[in-house]
Amino acid sequence: MSAKHSKKTGRKTSPAEPAKPGPTEAGPAGALAGSAASATDGASTTEGFTPWIQSSDPRRRTIGKIVLTGVWIYVAALWLLALDQTFHWGIFGPTVPPVP
Repeated sequence: MSAKHSKKTGRKTSPAEPAKPGPTEAGPAGALAGSAASATDGASTTEGFTPWIQSSDPRRRTIGKIVLTGVWIYVAALWLLALDQTFHWGIFGPTVPPVP
């Protein structure tokens, strides 16, 4: 993340002409209305969210299943590695005798 401000591509105001008030300079009433609108927008976006596994698109559903299967295999391999190192089974390589 950068601390620099994003570059505006809009028209620059010259020093001779005054800056026109935008939606952020509308005052306290405008700020309250904007925060209320953003709160309702956030609620509507979470209601319309559907996970990839439950998507109506079969391609997205397949990708979701593949990703979920990959995560399950990865977690299972981590558990098996932890058990292998704990009980010295030698699944992931030769067992090394403990150093006295």
